[in-house]
This record gives sequence, C-alpha cells and structure tokens, in this order.
Amino acid sequence: MSTVKKREPSPVTTPPQRGRPPLAVVERERILSATTSVFLENGFERASTNEIARRAHTSKQTLYALFPTKADLFVGVMSAHTEELFSRHGHYIESGKAPGPALTEMGERILTMFSAPTFLALYRILVAEAHHFPDLARQLWSVCMERGYGLLAEYLKSRGIGGPAYRQSAAQFVSFVLGDFVVSAMLNPDVELSGGALKARVRDAVRDFLRLHPVAPPRKKG
Repeated sequence: MSTVKKREPSPVTTPPQRGRPPLAVVERERILSATTSVFLENGFERASTNEIARRAHTSKQTLYALFPTKADLFVGVMSAHTEELFSRHGHYIESGKAPGPALTEMGERILTMFSAPTFLALYRILVAEAHHFPDLARQLWSVCMERGYGLLAEYLKSRGIGGPAYRQSAAQFVSFVLGDFVVSAMLNPDVELSGGALKARVRDAVRDFLRLHPVAPPRKKG
C-alpha cells in the first residue's frame, strides 16, 4: 500500500494573497486622504490633527503611531505623489529603451505630477510655510527632491549621460522639464497645461538636455 506524502507549504515560495489590502494600508490611505483635504482647506499651520483623525475615522493614537508629527503627515501626503514616480526607477534602469524615449517618459511623468491641481495646491502651501517651518521644508527636500535626483542620477550614470557630475545633471534635467511652469503656477492659480503643451514642453526639454549631455558611446571591449 503506497502512501502519499503531503507537501508542506514553503513560507518563502508561497505567493502573496490576493484580495483586500491589509487594514494598516487601508487606514494609512484613509488618513492621507483626510490629511490632504484638511491641509488644502486650512494650510499647514492651521490644520488640526483632531480634524484629520475625525475625518479619517481613526483614533489620535493610531494617527500618531503612523505619523508622529504634523510634518510627517504633510511629508506622507507629498511623498505619496512622488512615490508613484520613483516606483518606475527599476524599470528604466533595466529597460532596453533608448535614452531619448526613456527620458521623455520620465519628463512627462514629472511634469504631469507638478501640474496636477492637488499637488500644485500642496506645493503652494509648502512654499508659503517654508519660512515658518524650515524643518518641514528640509524634510520634504530630503524625502522627495533629493531622493528623486539621486534615482535619476543613477539612471543617467547607467547610460553614461551627464557624467561625472550625474547628480548635477539630474537636477538640470528636472529644471529643463519644469522650466518656468512652477513659478507661473505659484503666481497664477488658474494656470493650466494641456496634454499637447505638456508633451511639447518635455520633447523640447529632452532635446536640449541631450544636446548639452550627449550619450557617451559604449566602451570597446578588450
């Protein structure tokens, strides 16, 4: 009589469960959504964590466990936007796409994020509050801008573009893409950027950037 051995599930190879996301993820998203609304309505200084907790249907204890300070809440809201951008970094590094089309795609994502009404409104709040809350500005610079520059510099280095000062080249690329749009948007809340205008702006930015930083020819083996 033969016996059939039962296979034990491996904790390493077991695929992740599908379905609803964990409650902690759902609660975090709910808190960030409520935080966005409160900041947009009241600005940073007058925003109330009590009101955020009330709108998020959560306790102050849970709120502070996830976001210990009001600055952490604001950084969480802003980084939720930038993380969508950063999540594609590995794809660009591994992709066989030519630098021109890859940088165009990156540029369109950057400009799309900065021209989104919610992101722009939050960015205006940051600029307005930076003088009174410099630590908030520093924290956002580190988490969002510096990280973004670092990831872009890594891509440029992988393609031999803009070296040896790849971090500086990354900052120049973002500057080329954004141009005067951010300044205009800060002063004119009615500014809009159509899809065609966005693509044309990025196309010109990539062209000018690659003229300044031509792609290095591949090294000969041997």
